[in-house]
Order: sequence, then structure tokens, then C-alpha cells
Amino acid sequence: MAVNLAQKYSEKLDQAFSHGSYTDDFVNKDYDFDGVRTVNVYTVTTVPLKDYDRTSTGDRYGGNNELQDVITPYTLTKDRGFKIAIDDGNNKQQVMAKRAGEIMKAQLQEQVAPEIDKHRLLAVATGATAVNQKITLTTGKAYSGVLDMGEFLDEAQAPLIGRILAVTPAFYKLIKGDIVTGTNGSDYIAKLLGRGFVGELDGVPVVKIPTSYFPAKTHALMWHKKALLGAKEAVKTRIITDSELVDGNVLTGRFIYDSFILNGKKKAVASIVSA
Repeated sequence: MAVNLAQKYSEKLDQAFSHGSYTDDFVNKDYDFDGVRTVNVYTVTTVPLKDYDRTSTGDRYGGNNELQDVITPYTLTKDRGFKIAIDDGNNKQQVMAKRAGEIMKAQLQEQVAPEIDKHRLLAVATGATAVNQKITLTTGKAYSGVLDMGEFLDEAQAPLIGRILAVTPAFYKLIKGDIVTGTNGSDYIAKLLGRGFVGELDGVPVVKIPTSYFPAKTHALMWHKKALLGAKEAVKTRIITDSELVDGNVLTGRFIYDSFILNGKKKAVASIVSA
């Protein structure tokens, strides 16, 4: 005679671990894309100094120089969306496990935030290659490579405050011994760790990001926050409860965004890559 054991389904969802955005605090959000697809940004050309001529009967400043400028257009190219239906019959027969709010949160953390983060890191890596500030990782020289990145940003006169060093977990292991994670109970270090950093290296906060977020063969990226434009025009999510097509809830989201290295700050980025 068969023995039929009882089964039960939990009301709690078991989602993969997710972090949300790793980069959102480290991008430039000064430019407004609301209502437009393209923003044109001026970069003015400054002029060198000249000797002031005290004896001249004309222009003692050495002549006028009309202000020159360069216009760089930044056009949003990413227009992304999702739609998820939660049928009311299925939901009730699954002991209400598919709560719309929880599903929306999971979608944003597991799909939306990682895609945008990856696009931003790609922009930094591409920008570093464009200005020849891509460093090849050498065995035993991980910390030296970080110093080289810092040197590039120093030469670009990028302020120390506002720099960020993003590393893969494997690269973090190579530089862990050099990272400052405690200075006599410093309040600053405590706040640093509390914000998700793993410490700082030569005054630059270090954030550890999964390898899958980085472009292929890229181990570390350094940039100044003002150099990376994290542009968003539309970030819209909805939970529709009265859809004519579905008896239940419909979750939708649309994201128009892009990532750029600003032309005037294009040398405030650097990367470490494999040979």
C-alpha cells in the first residue's frame, strides 16, 4: 500500500542575493536629460598668460583672444523595458507567494541595476583605452598598477576627493595587504566601510564589484566622479492592477539611459587589464 506524503509550498520567495547599484553614487548627474534625447555640452578653451606691457600705448594685455569652445553632443542610446504578468489564479493557487511589490524589487535589483552598472563600467574602460591610459597587469605588480592609474589622474589634475577605485574580487585579493581598513578607530574609516567600500588605497575609496560586471580582461577601473556621466531620461515602473488583458497584476518598467565620459574630463579615467 503506497504512502503519500504531504507537501507544502512556502509563502516566502527565495531570490538570489542581489546588491542593487554599485555605481550610482559615483557618477555625474549634473546634466538634465528630461524631455530630450541629446544634450550639447560646451567645453571652453582657456588661453595662456602673456607678459603685461606697462609701457604700451595700446592694449597692455597683449591683445584680445575671443573665447573659443568645443561642443560635444551626448545622445541617449539605451531604451530598455520589461513586462511581467502575475495571473491572479496562479497567484492564489501558489499561496500568494508572488507578491507584486517583492517581484518589482527583485526585478530592479537583479536585472535593472546590474545592466546599468555594467554599461557604466564599460564606458570607463572604453574611455581609458581611448586616451591610452590602459595598464597591463603584471605578476606581483598589482599595487604598482594602481599607482600608475593614480598618476594618470594626477597628470589630468583630477582632484583626489571624488575618485573611485572599482576592483574585481580577484584583484582585491592582490591589493588587500595595501588597503587601509582601520586607523585607530577612525570615524572616517568606519563611515567608509559602512557605505559599502572595502577600505581605501592612497586616499581613494575602493569598492569591490563582481567580475561579471567588468568588461572582459579588465581587473580594475579608476575614475573621478565628475568624469562619468550617468544620464537617465526616463525611469518608470508601474504595477498595473486593472489590466484588460490579464486578470491579476502586470509589472512594467522602462529605462532610457546611457553612460559617457565627458570630453573635458576624458583623462580622468584609467584601467588595469590582462595582457
